[in-house]
Amino acid sequence: MSEIEIYAHRGASGHALENTWQAFELAHQIQVGIELDVQMTRDGIAIVYHDDQLKRLARTQEDIYSMPYESLKSLSIRKRFRRFGRHSIPLAYEVIDWAKKKNIPLNIELKSSVAKHPDGPEIIAALLEGVDNIHLSSFDAELLARMKRLLPSIEIAWILKRASQWNGLEDYHWLDSFHFHKRFHKPKWLEPIAEMGKAVRLYGVSGNERFLRTLHPSVKGIITDYPARAKVMRPQGTMELQR
Repeated sequence: MSEIEIYAHRGASGHALENTWQAFELAHQIQVGIELDVQMTRDGIAIVYHDDQLKRLARTQEDIYSMPYESLKSLSIRKRFRRFGRHSIPLAYEVIDWAKKKNIPLNIELKSSVAKHPDGPEIIAALLEGVDNIHLSSFDAELLARMKRLLPSIEIAWILKRASQWNGLEDYHWLDSFHFHKRFHKPKWLEPIAEMGKAVRLYGVSGNERFLRTLHPSVKGIITDYPARAKVMRPQGTMELQR
């Protein structure tokens, strides 16, 4: 079995504030890939931030998409208990360029603001020109279809959230891979995707699950807040299929 890809969720977010330079630098030190979230401001600037709203980390009720970048760049973000300190919101192009120079694999999740902006997909495509070792993911299949037309050679992954989505997978043969929560790591959910010849990445992984040593053959990678822990538990074999 080939080695499983490990992506640090929002950077090494178990040890640093999510989607910040500190989290990304720590993930690089651990020598894993990085999963990050890209949003679009009102004036078409791509930033790295997870939530559509700023309330959780910046203590303001504003939506990302309602604000120009000039109003965002001076904001400080932090967790409620300040354990990870204060940080600024990174620009997507700076993170992508940094990762390209260091040959760090990236899983870029495109958030809803990218689809809302009339030129959002085109802006993202321009940022990714000449970038290798990267794949795009989203909950929004329509947005992914637009990105596939713009970037046919880049891997596109649909994030599945509900069991009902498995009923229509045959309509999404153009997708390259699927991401879903670790609770779906069962043959019932994995085998239909394996039959399509598609790969899987699991998120919600804490890094100490026993099943990491016996992953289903269709699993290509895992996304975790604790990448160092996951490296220790990295899979050594394949899953014995049980019904």
